[in-house]
Parts: sequence; structure tokens; C-alpha cells
Amino acid sequence: MKRREFFNKIDFNKFWEEEDWEKFFRAQDAYRLACRNQEFSKKPVSKIRFIGADEVAAFEPIIRAYGISSLPSVFHQLQNFHFQGDENPEEDYHPAADEDPHYWGEGAPLTTVLIYRDCCRFAICTSQEIDKYLKRRDRAYRKKFSAEFESLRFHANWIAINVAQGHQIGYSEDRIRGNIAKCRRAIKHADICIGLLSRISQRTKSYRLRQELFSFAVQLRNGLFDWQDELRARFS
Repeated sequence: MKRREFFNKIDFNKFWEEEDWEKFFRAQDAYRLACRNQEFSKKPVSKIRFIGADEVAAFEPIIRAYGISSLPSVFHQLQNFHFQGDENPEEDYHPAADEDPHYWGEGAPLTTVLIYRDCCRFAICTSQEIDKYLKRRDRAYRKKFSAEFESLRFHANWIAINVAQGHQIGYSEDRIRGNIAKCRRAIKHADICIGLLSRISQRTKSYRLRQELFSFAVQLRNGLFDWQDELRARFS
């Protein structure tokens, strides 16, 4: 499998708009999935237990397993391509000597991004509510609804992962559109969560799932839209 095949339709010699970033992310997704299918047999993903009172620290195992560190590095492997927008948009920022404490400052930690905390809390609450709910059901019931519940868990996690990856891309003028594109992806996952929660709560007649998670998901999606507007306003 040649890495170049996944990225040969991407123009690295231009200033990237949001859709250019999204095109790159889709190629990146295809490359990652191809690598995973080639190297690993298809087995259920091990469930990661959230530990600790701080939502960002508790979500850290998910980020390590599926987030920033697992992104395939591509640019240095594509010979004879020069990306005009930035030397390498996959590299994280390094703290400056006079580090800015705000989220847009060079080297600012994820903990400064308040919407990320909400995303982590939603993912943790979703996972815990799913486990609590299914624990009280018999095996046949769990099997019947397992696929939908696991899909809900997956999309809840990827809301936070996309916000984290957007923060890693950065806030400078040549990076902000990639950050926004990641936020748009997070919103899509939030929309899917809202749809799943509506369907699951109706089918299971679970008032608790709807009360505890549905309204949270709607509020989080609205917060992500506000975050997207804030990112766009930085260079408008």
C-alpha cells in the first residue's frame, strides 16, 4: 500500500480553505483505516474505563488511544511536495518563552479550551449512563440494542477527539481553517448523537437516557456552533 495514493489528489501548493482541510482529513481517514485493516484483525475495541474527577484527565486514555497520537504522519513521507500554508500542520505547537495563557496561545494546553471540557464530560457521562443502563438488563436485551449503544459511545468520543485535534492544528491564520474543519466534524458527531439518543430513548422507553443525555447533547452542539463562530471571527 502506497501512502501517496491516498493523497495524490490533494494540492499542497496552495493556501488551504476549510474544504481543502476536509479533503485532506478524508484522505487521512482512508489511509488510517487501510493501515488498520492491513495490520490488525477485526476485533472489538477494548473498552476504556474513565478514572478520576477531572473530565479532561479522565478522557486522556481515549485521546492517547484514538486521538492526536494515533494520527498517521504524512507530510514528511510525501516527497517533492511543499505545503505552502504551513511547514507541517500535523505538528503540535511548542510552548513559547512568554507563553500566552489563552487557548490560542502557542503551547496552550487543552485544558484552556472550555468547550473541550464539555465534550469530555459528555463522552464520560454517555459511557457511564450506557454501562449503568445495560448492566440492569438481561443478555438478550443487551444484544438487541448493543449496536446502537456502541455507536452512541463512539460518536460521543469523537466529538471530543475532533475538538482536541483542532486545537492541535492551531489558531494561526494558516491553521485556523483546519481547526474549524475539525469543529465541523465534531458538530456532525453531535448531530448523530442527538439522533441516536432520540431513537434509543423512544425504543427503550428510557426517560433517564433522554433526560440525562439528550438535552446535554443539544446544548453541546449549540456550544460547538458558538465555538465555530469564535474560531471564524479570529481572522474575519
